Amino acid sequence: MSPGTAASTSTALPAWLQSRGLLAAGLAAALMVLVAALGFMAYERRELREATVEQGALYARVLEDHANRTFNAVDLAMGAALEAARLQRQQGSNLQLSPLLQQSIQALPFLRSISLVDARGRVVASSAPANVGVQVQRKRLLPAANASGLGPLLPGRDLAELAQLPASADAASHAGARLLPLLLPLQPGADSDWLVATINPDFFANQYDLLLQGTPLRASLLSFGGQLLVPAAAGGQAAGTWLKTQPLFTQAVQVGRENGQWLGTGLDGVPMFMAWRTARRQPLVVLVETPQAMLQAQLRAIGLNVAAGCLLLLAGLGAVTFLAWRSLRSHEAVRIDLQAARGSLAAQDAFTDRLFQVSPIPMVVKDADGRFLRVNQAWEGLTGIAAARAIGQNLGRLYPPQLAAPHEAQEQMAIASMQAVAYEEQILDSDGLPRDVMVRLTPFADAGGQVAGLISCLMDVTEYREAAQRTTEAKDAAERSNAAKGEFLANISHELRTPLQSILGFSELGDMRTASQPRLQGMFASIHDAGQRMLALVNNLLDLSRLESPVGEIQRVPQDIAPALRAVRDELQGLAQARQLSLQLPGAAAPALWAQADAVRLQQVLRNVLANAIRFAPEGSTITVDWQARPGGEHHITVRDHGPGIPVAELESIFEAFVQSSRTKDGSGGTGLGLAICRKIMDGHDGRIIARNHPAGGAVFQMVLPALTETEVAVEQAMRKAGP
Repeated sequence: MSPGTAASTSTALPAWLQSRGLLAAGLAAALMVLVAALGFMAYERRELREATVEQGALYARVLEDHANRTFNAVDLAMGAALEAARLQRQQGSNLQLSPLLQQSIQALPFLRSISLVDARGRVVASSAPANVGVQVQRKRLLPAANASGLGPLLPGRDLAELAQLPASADAASHAGARLLPLLLPLQPGADSDWLVATINPDFFANQYDLLLQGTPLRASLLSFGGQLLVPAAAGGQAAGTWLKTQPLFTQAVQVGRENGQWLGTGLDGVPMFMAWRTARRQPLVVLVETPQAMLQAQLRAIGLNVAAGCLLLLAGLGAVTFLAWRSLRSHEAVRIDLQAARGSLAAQDAFTDRLFQVSPIPMVVKDADGRFLRVNQAWEGLTGIAAARAIGQNLGRLYPPQLAAPHEAQEQMAIASMQAVAYEEQILDSDGLPRDVMVRLTPFADAGGQVAGLISCLMDVTEYREAAQRTTEAKDAAERSNAAKGEFLANISHELRTPLQSILGFSELGDMRTASQPRLQGMFASIHDAGQRMLALVNNLLDLSRLESPVGEIQRVPQDIAPALRAVRDELQGLAQARQLSLQLPGAAAPALWAQADAVRLQQVLRNVLANAIRFAPEGSTITVDWQARPGGEHHITVRDHGPGIPVAELESIFEAFVQSSRTKDGSGGTGLGLAICRKIMDGHDGRIIARNHPAGGAVFQMVLPALTETEVAVEQAMRKAGP
């Protein structure tokens, strides 16, 4: 290339690529960066504020739904207790009412008790024995203007403790536990007896802490009259405080409105984003507060990041401007080198083209704009598109847009990154049918180092993907079936408990009222026995479904489990003596068993295994319970009986749900779930339970539990001596 040709090439460049225009272009770009940064900060501030309000409203709705479900459960329990109390009143006796009230609050951790209070304020029956006989002031439980409903927050854990406190004591100044009464009259009229349910407000506080853990949100529960029933964990107000004059009640919460959001002063006097909802059936307000300071801190952090990004971008613009100036200076030299390289590339092109055409792999060469430059014979055979039709066209002109768009996006990504890209998409074959292909895109550059185009290689994987899809669908169907089974077990177990309680209650009532009719009384006794067996099965099913979850119901803490094991022996001693059996346990010198364990759950395992041994051991024999710490950091707990043993083929299957040994399946009411639950519990302790037959006869059940190290035991003992 002559100097004259080079000069003409330089003058042919656009005016905006001249060196004198680079500075103005750089300043304009910097200004655009600053404007974009300010706009982004305004957008982020609006988005953060909307997200904060929506998050608070969402949590408020969740907590309001939790409160509704909790009080619905209380209403169901109170309804069952009301029917039982009316029947007892008709018979003129309250002797059997307390056990029935105890049954009505089972599995309801938020209820401390349900009590029957007569018109004089005396507790005549209660699910909590300590409440029976105490005298309470009925006007403290509920204002005189109301005949039933939710009362104010009161000091004391239950009615027995409330009765001991002076009438001037209030919940806000009380240092101990508090209760929330819910009253239901037995009959219309001011002199009617009342059923009083004492609700534990700490239950709501614990649920709020669990739900909001790890978030800056605060949740509170208030009465519609303005009393703080459950304060936020980080709040400064005490439970029982009256907040009628708070701006929340004077300006935001209004009668007839179910929910709302408000920006203003919170319960602690600091600016808050607040979302509130009212309960459907009780005069309660669920409040979720988000500190405005949190939003400001997030905006500051975003602002620092944006400022750092702007500085980096401005530095990059300066560098690009400098490089562009240098590029203009070297433009002529690059053009000369490129012209020389074209001569050598032409000689190689014929040989490369021949290899390209005979390759069995479908291959395509495209330019940087996605236009076809070359296609080989394998690609023509796969797609049915002739080379003459494809050359010079984009893929979007050969395929429908929905098929072409993914390929074009991948091509742009490969060109932008100058890196090979592999992906899987669909193309149309020669019959017009979609085919799954694995595509590998390899960018290539020209002599100046700039991307000149792409080489695309295709591999047809349709048959393989169809087989993989069928396998995945079968796996997903199996997982959905298993999940549905667990959900069904949990739901049906919960649903069966309520009618079973009614069946048991009415069968006991029928048994008492038919003492003069032995045949009818026997029928009621049979109904009651069958109901108890059904309840045991439902409880086992519910226990099993809970243990199916990743967390389960196991709460492990460092402790010596030996006392808990001895307690099970004492509990079952009477059952063993009734069958003339002897329970043999290690003596007082037996070693302690320090482990990370849930003592109640381990008692459940030993109770089940020991009860089975008592059930099937011959009368007059001995059942041996032994435990010892083994080398290697394990505790071994062993139960051995002299019963019929277990067939060798069933030593593992008896730990499956609904499976019983063929030697011990006597039709006496076993459900086949006990040992399955035992294995779940031991798995939750990172341990195991195994069964074997003793050489001298009988079965041996061995529970293996990881032990604490000596250092961990020493630390735990030191902490216990130091006290809380």
